[in-house]
Amino acid sequence: MKLLRSCWMGRGLLLYRHLHPMRNHLQESAWCEISRAQISQNLHQTLKRLPAQTRLCAVIKADAYGHGIQNMVPLLMAQGVSHIGISSNAEARAVRDTGFAGAILRLRTATPKEVEGALSEEVEELVGSEAGLRAIQGRLAGRELPPLHVSLNAGGMSRDGLELSTPEGRQACHNILELAAGRIVGLCTHFPSNHPAELAENVARFQQDLAWVFANCPLRREDVLTHAGSTLTLAAGGDPQVDMMRCGAILFGIAGPGPEFHPALTLKSQVISIGAYPKGSSIGYDRTTVLHRDRLLASIALGYANGYSRQLSKGAEVLIRGQKCPVMGAISMNTIVADVTDVPGVAISDEVVAFGQQGDQEIDSQAIEQLSGTIMADLFSDWGQRNPRIMSDAPEPIGAKVGHRD
Repeated sequence: MKLLRSCWMGRGLLLYRHLHPMRNHLQESAWCEISRAQISQNLHQTLKRLPAQTRLCAVIKADAYGHGIQNMVPLLMAQGVSHIGISSNAEARAVRDTGFAGAILRLRTATPKEVEGALSEEVEELVGSEAGLRAIQGRLAGRELPPLHVSLNAGGMSRDGLELSTPEGRQACHNILELAAGRIVGLCTHFPSNHPAELAENVARFQQDLAWVFANCPLRREDVLTHAGSTLTLAAGGDPQVDMMRCGAILFGIAGPGPEFHPALTLKSQVISIGAYPKGSSIGYDRTTVLHRDRLLASIALGYANGYSRQLSKGAEVLIRGQKCPVMGAISMNTIVADVTDVPGVAISDEVVAFGQQGDQEIDSQAIEQLSGTIMADLFSDWGQRNPRIMSDAPEPIGAKVGHRD
């Protein structure tokens, strides 16, 4: 009973709603509507665009960019994706809970305690320093290491990769391969830029580093998986010449090359009140907006507590009854105001689209990114984890489990 009560308090309530998404959006003030069909379309197009003989590692960090791991993984399984990239232990458990039996890669260096906590989920870990590997070994106290992917900096992000251009980096690589003999399953890097010239330079550098490893260490090319790249690499048409590319954002319609890709998430709310206000009235906190003529205004149950940034006070629009309506005044915690003077028949409980399509109109990624000053990956992760998620189409297809777990 105590556990049940705790699930309904604070963040526990939010987590409960995400694990058990409510189907009736009319009971919600604001929500994210997610299309499984669109995610499947994005995934299909992504797989088509991979270079020949290159597999996909589907990156679903941040609860699948806010779309819900439990919603995403069955779609990946249905299209034969065998590798999934995560960041946290909670994400790894959520992936396994869907029945996924393929490879789970952690796409950052983990703490020794995290590595220990993820052993039961069979997470493949990233290692980029000798000190980090020794710390993991110390924590596991003689237990077998998990499968490891050695991260090479390759002139890249300079955050968790071995720098093989230095004697110290080459010696550390030798030591890691000796300490973890038989447990190395991958070699990887992360490109810092996808401008054509810089990308080509980084690909060449990674291939050079790989060649050094195979020439100077007992590790054999046929025993490891090489992987690199990202959504931006794929969108740029680049071929990193690896066994696997790691892509996330493109699966959710972010930075997809061409019209085949489209966002699968729509941010929605409802009109909660309507009022006529005379010329000279101020709107919201700090009187940032003053009416220059009589207007009809609608209050909408959406605000910065829902991830609708205060930056959007400066020119944002929402869709009501298929028409674009300007957002007026400062964004409040739970409420925004829109000018609905020119919307015939507007009524309380009308659906409001703050991002996405309604009728033949759309609030698109370009407009939201420009006004908010951030990227869609940031916004989707925020919106999807702050608001209830409603699935807008048929249940996800059931795919056969990929791979095998003993």
